[in-house]
Amino acid sequence: SESEKKPDETGRQRGGGRGGKDLTSGSVRRHIVKLTGYMAIGAAASMTFQVVDTYFVAQLGTAELAAMAFTFPVVMILHAIAVGLGTGVTAVVSRFVGGGGAESKAISTDSPFLAVLVTTLFSAIGFFTIEPVFTMLGAEPDIMPLIRDYMEIWYLGIIFMIVPLIGNSVIRAHGDAKFPSLIMTIAAVLNIILDPILIFGLFGAPRLELQGAALATVIARFVTFAAALGVLHFRMHALTY
Repeated sequence: SESEKKPDETGRQRGGGRGGKDLTSGSVRRHIVKLTGYMAIGAAASMTFQVVDTYFVAQLGTAELAAMAFTFPVVMILHAIAVGLGTGVTAVVSRFVGGGGAESKAISTDSPFLAVLVTTLFSAIGFFTIEPVFTMLGAEPDIMPLIRDYMEIWYLGIIFMIVPLIGNSVIRAHGDAKFPSLIMTIAAVLNIILDPILIFGLFGAPRLELQGAALATVIARFVTFAAALGVLHFRMHALTY
């Protein structure tokens, strides 16, 4: 209808920002199938990080594998928190984008900043409570140094893991589910390449073992961090500053 195509005060068409897709018209079923399909690909790519890390770390020995296993509950809890935040962000931002409201740009900007604040809090708490937390989870003193090797780097790089999830949620709220899926797939492939190089010290790289697994994850996630914010700012112009 004419109202759906009428530009709002920001000069954008209602139902999608610059670089986004208009989800306010067309087949609802087609939109849902496309969004779900891309999101499923992105989720599958994201899950490969732990699988790939475990595969290569298992080749180091049983102690390293045990240490890696102890990290799973903490990693999954923080990931679940990020997914919850992302779901809320998608729901809120998409309403304003679909309605053509100027508030969508402000909320799209505030969402990653909220993620940064939440991430910084959890990172600080987690970094300084590694030993008591994993002791409560049943970790023995002999594998605690191995857990620290992994989790210290993981906590320091957690911002590159959580913020992209929120950024991708904002991108999806603007109607583009394809790019977040592509970002996660590229990051997963990069993690697969970096894991053996950094864990075992291939091609002249230092042998970092568990630290290498964590560092590979952080580097791959940094790619998603930079790509998500880059798309929001330069392609969609969805950030105010």
